Amino acid sequence: MDVSYSLVIPSYNEEGRIGDALKSYIKYFESTYQDYEIIVVCDGCHDSTEDIVKNFSVKNSNILCVAYSDRLGKGGAIQTGLNVAKGRVIGFIDADDAFELQYLKEFFDLLEDGQYDCVIASKWKGKHFWSVKEPLVRKTAGRVWNLLSRILFSLNFHDTQGGMKFLRKKAWDDIGGGFETSGFEFDVELLWRLKKHKFKVFEIYVPSKHREGSTFNLKNSLDMFIHILKIRL
Repeated sequence: MDVSYSLVIPSYNEEGRIGDALKSYIKYFESTYQDYEIIVVCDGCHDSTEDIVKNFSVKNSNILCVAYSDRLGKGGAIQTGLNVAKGRVIGFIDADDAFELQYLKEFFDLLEDGQYDCVIASKWKGKHFWSVKEPLVRKTAGRVWNLLSRILFSLNFHDTQGGMKFLRKKAWDDIGGGFETSGFEFDVELLWRLKKHKFKVFEIYVPSKHREGSTFNLKNSLDMFIHILKIRL
């Protein structure tokens, strides 16, 4: 089957959420686009995430499970999935099913007609600090990180870390490979590489829900900062 749309889901110990997320993503694609694939990259999981995904893949040939025993990091898992993706349009969404999926049609339309090379979801575009429903500490850390990405890389986006990004496969083929980062900071390097190659990126506000159970914590912030500095050295 020819594939037009490839969705990558990086997953680390997501046994509590991956089943519901897959049901949601499958329902959306089956009702809107049948020529799709969903690639779940099980990133060093030591729970039942891999078993759950494999059960889905047995029942639905559009689902692919890619499993690694060692940790790749979120960015490494995304790169792995994008490298095996077959669609004309490829991208990733977090395993928490936080974003409103009906906005994907706007993403795909903008990419298919050639207006943009990459479209990213933002929960901050057009919003003020108190209107975004997230814990205060996490919101503050996110705004500091956004300021750093603007200063260090001149990335004028409201939200570099939104967990829903899609791009034309040609753009990924041009910039993919040799990434310096493999963690949560991968998004910044992705956007920076697209900018350096003069690809056009568009940011869309997409409503999202805060989900408990994220594998990100504030201790990751220092590692993110150190890793992102290496790109500029």
